[in-house]
Amino acid sequence: MALKDIFGRPAEARRLIICVGPCCNKSGEAEAFVEELRQAMQSEQIDEQMIGTASCMRRACLGKCTGEPLAFVHPDEVYYHHLSPAHLLRILREHLLGHRPVSELILPDDGD
Repeated sequence: MALKDIFGRPAEARRLIICVGPCCNKSGEAEAFVEELRQAMQSEQIDEQMIGTASCMRRACLGKCTGEPLAFVHPDEVYYHHLSPAHLLRILREHLLGHRPVSELILPDDGD
């Protein structure tokens, strides 16, 4: 089965992956963040700009379980923590599309 983005389209190789696993989504906030991000992307037509370039996806668990909610930019292997919908939109614009990591939101390396 092919991976799908939050719009149901085939996922691109460059991805913002939002964790919606048990730790990140304890109160349903991670799923709500994904929906808010999806709506913002549509209203600003970012979703159309990303076709063929990048994808935004959800994943059941990113395996970090610290500083939730979390997101990950692939293939850059950068984790982000303590996120809000505004943070996710910023990461999408600056890092995923602009190739400039958002340093103040990066999860510190724990050596694993």
